[in-house]
Amino acid sequence: MCTQVQIDGILCSTPRQLAARLRPERLGAERLLEWVDHHGEMDWCLCVIDVPRTLERSALKWARQGASEMFVVER
Repeated sequence: MCTQVQIDGILCSTPRQLAARLRPERLGAERLLEWVDHHGEMDWCLCVIDVPRTLERSALKWARQGASEMFVVER
């Protein structure tokens, strides 16, 4: 995941970090991610997620920061 997401001032650079920040109270939060390509459950280095669709599914308010690959979530 080359895209970065900032949630509560914390920068998420991996799908695992993003899943943990989207639903910190739940196990299995990786199911919230919109997978494009996934090579094994724990091999997070070889996966691709659709960040905008993942954030839409989370029902949180978010915005893309300029033309960059940085997204900021507002709670």
